[in-house]
Amino acid sequence: MVSYQVDMIIINYNTKDYLADCLQSIRSFSGNIDNYRIWVVDNASSDDSVEFIKQHPTFINGIYNQKNRGYGPACNQGIAAGAGNYILLLNSDTLVTEGWLPPLIKALSSSEVAVVGPRLVNREGLLVGVGVVGTNTHPVIRGWGEPNEPERYNQSIEVLSVGGACMGIKRELIPILGLFDEHYFHYFEETDYCYNARYHDYKVIYCPESTVVHQVSGSCQDFQRLRKYFRESEKYFQKKWQLFLKNTTKYG
Repeated sequence: MVSYQVDMIIINYNTKDYLADCLQSIRSFSGNIDNYRIWVVDNASSDDSVEFIKQHPTFINGIYNQKNRGYGPACNQGIAAGAGNYILLLNSDTLVTEGWLPPLIKALSSSEVAVVGPRLVNREGLLVGVGVVGTNTHPVIRGWGEPNEPERYNQSIEVLSVGGACMGIKRELIPILGLFDEHYFHYFEETDYCYNARYHDYKVIYCPESTVVHQVSGSCQDFQRLRKYFRESEKYFQKKWQLFLKNTTKYG
């Protein structure tokens, strides 16, 4: 019998300083350490990340790749290694805040819900993730760059997708939904998973009671390479979901 409830999975690639801050925030704001396990999947970092991870064996479970496998495949490694009922996927350039975890677990505990995402803000106090609404064909990213004010986007709603910087899924649905599609090296993994969940008639929920700070693009500054990944992933996503994209159900 599993003695803990939550697997927190962080993918790292040459972001030791961000990772250290992320882990410190988890330790400070996630309650009893016996209730969760942390898995850091390192994608062949060339900085001191591996040494850092190995220095904390009682707090971090490290998985070390010999090459950069990409985000989706690394997430799958962490998911496969864990055993908790709930899975929280975090970018290394995130910082969790007081009370972030219980609302996400509460939302995921509904049998209708497959994916949940928190309120994402940046360090400048601007919103960078409060759910994607609209329709499959015409998605709308809500609130990007707006001030993080309490009255903005303060209702939990069903959405098209949530930001991948922090998203919760549950292990019991893996036999139905599968893992992350490993055709995506970077970008669209979370959107694909959310579309897959809705395709199978499960809900994707934005949860404003939970706040996570995302230092956008902190984990990679090579913007030319990022644009290349984005174009490749977008092309695959459009081809994969071309029929489902015609679904006109409106969210938000």
